[in-house]
Amino acid sequence: MSTARKVSDLISQIAKLDRAFVFYFTGHEARPPLKELTSLKNEVNRISLKTSDSKNTAEKYLVSQLVNRFAAYRMKWEKGVKDIEEGRAKPGLHFFGGMGVDFSGLSQLKKEAENVGKKDNDAFRLASIIDSAAKEYVEMNRKYTGKKYSREDVSKMLENKIDNIKKKIGDKFTFKVYYEDGKVKIKPEKKD
Repeated sequence: MSTARKVSDLISQIAKLDRAFVFYFTGHEARPPLKELTSLKNEVNRISLKTSDSKNTAEKYLVSQLVNRFAAYRMKWEKGVKDIEEGRAKPGLHFFGGMGVDFSGLSQLKKEAENVGKKDNDAFRLASIIDSAAKEYVEMNRKYTGKKYSREDVSKMLENKIDNIKKKIGDKFTFKVYYEDGKVKIKPEKKD
């Protein structure tokens, strides 16, 4: 499962757990959902550790936003439970000042997770197109001209041209590699 998808799932779990705590704080449930909180804490810690060494800054940003948002919710839940347990507050409709459930922050974070997932898919598709064209270019040069190029250098050269290609022909394109006039050439082509 991609990191963006996992973040999106965890956001849904946070929203669900917040509803469960609201039911407890408003007196509709007798016990707080502490087991679920512990389980969610462990999952958030796992994804945080998993992405701590990631080179993908979008994923790291998304996970840090998730961790921060979860920490804020967790502090609210734990404070509410502690206040009830120590007798400073009692469950009821006006717990936390009658605060309603606000998921707008979570909704925004979920949208960001979905956007990162889409960007990851696009980046994967683009990397595959570049890698395939670079491989074909290197092989054709070796076969037709006897020249040796590194696949990495050809890939970097193509990556540097991506922005200009997208401006000229759009996001949907592929590379045509062909031999002409004693040279191997790469040409971007619009893909339907």
